[in-house]
Amino acid sequence: MLSRIQDIGKSGGLCIDKDSFELIYRQFWKKLYYLAYQKVADSDLAQDMVHDVFRSIWERREELVISDSIEKYLVRSIKYKISGYFRERIQQERNMEASLLYVTESESVTEKQVAYNLLSTELNLLVEKLPERCREVYKLSRESGLNNREIASALFVSEKTVENQITKALSFLRLGLDKYRNE
Repeated sequence: MLSRIQDIGKSGGLCIDKDSFELIYRQFWKKLYYLAYQKVADSDLAQDMVHDVFRSIWERREELVISDSIEKYLVRSIKYKISGYFRERIQQERNMEASLLYVTESESVTEKQVAYNLLSTELNLLVEKLPERCREVYKLSRESGLNNREIASALFVSEKTVENQITKALSFLRLGLDKYRNE
C-alpha cells in the first residue's frame, strides 16, 4: 500500500492519488471509527469525525507532510478531532450557562421593574385621593424633600399640623398599599 504513495521529495509532502487514498481509507476507517465512537458514544458523530479527517487529508493531499507512519498520523488526527469536539462542547455549555444566567437575571430585573411600576402607579393614585391640604403636605415632604419646619413656613401652618397631615397621609397610603405586602 505505501508503495502506492509517492514521495514528492522537495516539499517533504506526500502525493496521494485516488487509488492510494482509497486504500488508506479502507484500511483505517474502521479503526478510526471505533476510536471516535469509544469517546463520543454517538455513531453518526463518530462517522462524521472520521469523514472529516479523511476529507482533510484529501483536500491537503498535495502539501501534506507526514513524518510518522500514516496510521499514527490518522490516529493522532482523530484524537485531535475528538478533543476539539469536547473543547467546543464545553465552551457551548459555558455559553449556554452564561446565557441562561443573563436571561434569568434579565427576567428578574424585568419582573422587579414591572412590580415597581405597578406599585408606583398605585401609590400615585392613592396620593391623588388624599384631601388637598394633606396631599400638598405629603408632596412637599416626600417629593420636594422639605422638612416639617420648611413645610410649615411655606404653608403658614404649625409644625404640629404638618406632622398630623403627614401621619394621616402615611396611614392612608399604608392601608391602600396593604394588599401588596405579601407579594
